[in-house]
Amino acid sequence: MTDQPGWTPPARPVPSGWAPQQPPPPGGPQWSPGASAPKPGVIPLRPLGVGEILDGAISSIRAQPKIMLGLSAVVAALTQLLIVPLNWLFLRDLGDSAFAVDDPASPDEQIAATASAVSALGVQVLVTLIAALLLTGILTVVMSRAVLGQQIGAREAWAQARPRVPALLGVTGLVILILLGVALLSIGPGILASVLGAPTPVVVVAFVLGVPTAIAVAVYLYVAFALAPPAIVLERRGVRASLRRSRQLVRGAWWRTFGILLLVNVIAQVLANILAVPFLVLTLLAAWLTGSGDGLNPYEIVPLLVTAVGTIVASAVTWPFTAGATALLYVDRRIRREALDLELARAAGVTLPTAHLPAGPSTG
Repeated sequence: MTDQPGWTPPARPVPSGWAPQQPPPPGGPQWSPGASAPKPGVIPLRPLGVGEILDGAISSIRAQPKIMLGLSAVVAALTQLLIVPLNWLFLRDLGDSAFAVDDPASPDEQIAATASAVSALGVQVLVTLIAALLLTGILTVVMSRAVLGQQIGAREAWAQARPRVPALLGVTGLVILILLGVALLSIGPGILASVLGAPTPVVVVAFVLGVPTAIAVAVYLYVAFALAPPAIVLERRGVRASLRRSRQLVRGAWWRTFGILLLVNVIAQVLANILAVPFLVLTLLAAWLTGSGDGLNPYEIVPLLVTAVGTIVASAVTWPFTAGATALLYVDRRIRREALDLELARAAGVTLPTAHLPAGPSTG
């Protein structure tokens, strides 16, 4: 098996890489209850608990704050350099009328404001998604070294992640198309019934059945495909192959994967909201000081800049945490299904204890 780029530790035995290893015995690798696994990096080389995944993501940030936090802040700042001018152009003329107290906006002005807000939001989501994908690729490479207790510079990490950018963008676009198709099939009948003037009970039933179905399928696919980015970066897989690989790794452990991803995203969102509170207060203050006197306009340039600083601070902390936790979840699934800990131990130059017992019932 050929060595995979991005997983060749210097001055250490060369591992066979992130490519799938030979399957372990039926039932998967089993660890004795008292086995003590070596910990050359941010995680012990054995199946991970939820707390160890979260701790490993935090430890990687503490061990390499310059690349984990600094690079995230730089990427977030670059996104805001694009987003702030666009928001100002789309929304500044509508802000005074939309937020005025004495002279509320007319229906036409409200429709125009909504259209502009949707346009601005669409651009913001697109720019942020692309930036987050690029950062995820780089940080996944960083995490692959952090597992071995090694560090890597931003330039080298980017050199290894850059060839995978088209596949990262491709898998994201494909998943979005799949989700749009699911939404169309689930909610489309309700919309069609409403447009054609069907009886109200029919429309209500169509939406009551369609909306939960769309949400359930979207959540299932999000979890099933969550490990595709690490597979793209570390295994050098293509778009469709990475989606199949993610489903393979998640199979048999969907609920556990769902719970961990939910916890990671909840923690990230709570942390982002906490960090955003002081900047929200400053934004309202700036909107009041720079307003025309008819009302607050948060879309003037000064309030937008304050909001941008808050977004940069929050993103600099939450992006590396979520990317790191996802990468470690991928490592955990590989350890449980393919005994990747053996390869990692060899790459790190450490010896695993005699902990693999005869095959037993697999726990996923």
